[in-house]
Amino acid sequence: MDKTITLIERAEDTIKVQAQLVALMGELKKGKTFDCIIQEHKEKRSKNANDYSWVLQDKIAKVLGRRVDDIHNEMVLQYGVIETYSIKKIAWESAKRLFDYYKVLGESSINDTEFIHIRVGLGTHTYNTKEMSKFLDGVVQEAKDLGIETKTPKELAELKSLWGTNEKHNSK
Repeated sequence: MDKTITLIERAEDTIKVQAQLVALMGELKKGKTFDCIIQEHKEKRSKNANDYSWVLQDKIAKVLGRRVDDIHNEMVLQYGVIETYSIKKIAWESAKRLFDYYKVLGESSINDTEFIHIRVGLGTHTYNTKEMSKFLDGVVQEAKDLGIETKTPKELAELKSLWGTNEKHNSK
């Protein structure tokens, strides 16, 4: 059983959440143990924003005569959510299959152990509103730099205003 409790934005919301918890308690199965997760609320981004980023990336790929997947990989690594890892060189061939978007930054050795250093980009389907906004702004700028027509600032603002409204995380 998965239940979502309303976000507490104001002190008066506390009463609403307490009422929801009391109602939920009646639905719980006696003798069972349940986990409760409390985490910071982050708005989901609109699928439309992700779709639009793919449209622009496709146009960029055509202008450059390249594959859209290669362009997307570059965009994720340049404008997306990235993390840096050091992996033992001996394990790299197996480990690299775990990453959709990565770039080898270099190699080093510590106490006779060789490492590969990589930058890993997370898939756009995992992005929240702020992360997707940064990503989309970067893709839009790349498109403009190549002379590709993009949505107007007003249209982009409208797309961004839709983030978090009845949308689920979806990818291409």
